[in-house]
Amino acid sequence: MSALSIKSAGNTHQGSVREHNEDALIVDPKWGLYAVLDGMGGASSGDVAANKARDVIHEYVRARRSAMQPRALLEAAINAASAAVHAEAQRRKDRRGMGTTVVACLIDGRRATVAHVGDSRAYLLRDRHLHRLTADHTIVAELVARGAIAPEEADRHAYKNVLSRNLGAKPVAAVDVSEVELQPGDRLMLCSDGLYGYAPAEAVHHLVASTDPPGEIVRDLIEAALRGGGGDNVTAIVIEAGVAVVPRATLVLRTTGAGAWWARRDRFLAAAHSGALHRSPLCALLAADEAISLVAGNFADAVYHDLEKATGVNVWTYAENLAQGWLGQGGAWPPLRDLLDGLARAADQVLGELRREDEGLADLVALAVARSMVTAETAVGGVLAERLRSIETALVKVEAERSERHRASSHSGARFVDSPTVPYMRAPVPIDVPAPDVAAVLESARRRAQARPAAGSGAGDRALYTRAVDHAHKVAQASGANDAALAARELWDVRTLDEAGVTPLFDALDHARAAHVEGVRLSSSPPAVRAAALRRVAAAYQQLSAGIASLVVESVAPAAEQLREVVRETARLRAEVSKNEAQIAELERALATVVDPPETVRDDRKPSVPPGSRRRTPKETLR
Repeated sequence: MSALSIKSAGNTHQGSVREHNEDALIVDPKWGLYAVLDGMGGASSGDVAANKARDVIHEYVRARRSAMQPRALLEAAINAASAAVHAEAQRRKDRRGMGTTVVACLIDGRRATVAHVGDSRAYLLRDRHLHRLTADHTIVAELVARGAIAPEEADRHAYKNVLSRNLGAKPVAAVDVSEVELQPGDRLMLCSDGLYGYAPAEAVHHLVASTDPPGEIVRDLIEAALRGGGGDNVTAIVIEAGVAVVPRATLVLRTTGAGAWWARRDRFLAAAHSGALHRSPLCALLAADEAISLVAGNFADAVYHDLEKATGVNVWTYAENLAQGWLGQGGAWPPLRDLLDGLARAADQVLGELRREDEGLADLVALAVARSMVTAETAVGGVLAERLRSIETALVKVEAERSERHRASSHSGARFVDSPTVPYMRAPVPIDVPAPDVAAVLESARRRAQARPAAGSGAGDRALYTRAVDHAHKVAQASGANDAALAARELWDVRTLDEAGVTPLFDALDHARAAHVEGVRLSSSPPAVRAAALRRVAAAYQQLSAGIASLVVESVAPAAEQLREVVRETARLRAEVSKNEAQIAELERALATVVDPPETVRDDRKPSVPPGSRRRTPKETLR
């Protein structure tokens, strides 16, 4: 079987935050060697470790390429690099503890041998699906693999960014090696954690799966990581093996479909204008023509480029930028949702015209545009999720500071002052006795509501519903401020503080309110009389609900005090746990340099004592 033609490209960037680039890479098509290394140890030694390991691996492979099999060669080269980094760290005190990760690929004919140590990764794109080939060598990843913690706990774990293996902690590293039989059209991607930690997973997938050449894909991957924050050095290599057979439908979309969409760009803009897209709150600061040109025009261009390149990254970037700009300035979700719907409606009009000319082509383009809308919504969802995570982080920080202040005030002898559980509500204002015509409407509405049982309720709930209507009627006709409180207590009666006790009461109030309001609206009295009656009914149910809410708060007061005690004890225990975790981490770092791994640990086996554990920059994980 003949070898595949290989095209490749790689690049590295220091990121938006770091002052030094501690990543290194190898792109050597002559010897079929590709590698990404991510150094650790700070500006004075992280780059030294990565560059030294790179040079040793490169020279080792070139010197022995024809004498050794790829699997043994790659593993031996990586161990030679680990020995060299370890020796350099021992030679100079200021470089003690330095190390590096590595993910390397050696291509021999149609076979790719992939080896890695640490959390730099390798991915395989096949049939437009992106498969991860490597497993991170981190404390948390190994705990998950052993079943010690659940996968959903990994992102919250204190050691989620602590490596369990690296080059340089010991002269010999435990290397994981795998082999892949390449097929025409396959793409391999090697990257450091600065890519998958900051670029959205969907954007990475779209970029690697596009028809762009490897050099442009690498450029766009790094740009995606920088747009995602660029909090770490970022390095990526893309290797393309041969040319895949492109389905006819994809070829038609990339040529005829893209051209048909572009030819109707002005029609799309006109449809967006007739749909009042320019009146969206997102376009408030723009003139009508400018809004259509920027918002609708950029969307049309993004769809065209994605059709032409058989990808979705342009629409993804468009939607992500739109959402970040709008939500970042305090905008709400519904206007953004409406704008996306407006773009979809404008596209439907254009596709309707195309369908009358060429139904088959229109179906293909319609499917591609539908995928573009899903991509846009997914991108917006990612921005929303990121904002929610940042809000959650801020809330956790605020709660931690509040707990610390409370502990400090408790130690200083300050008196604890309770806070209300529900927001302050004004006492009900006394209501005058209703005029005779309003009273007649209220009585008529009560009878109509009583004749209409609560929908879907059982016998017990119907009785509660009837009582709710009667008490609301009394409050609506009352002239004293205490009637609502008394009525709420009568409705509350004796109830358990659980879902079975409280939920039916509020459900009955809700059904009763709807029926009561409908009864007033059905009255034939003049509008002014009906309006006065509606105001009284609405006020009555509001006061009943507030009164019952106060009773709930009053009833849970003992439990609330117990909960406060539990929170105080939990905070104390959490402080103890944090102290113990810090001691464990220190012990792990010490043990990593003095304890040898068992002799049985090879390749895919995990060491019993994680060697070379080092804390990494926190970041999200690409799943």
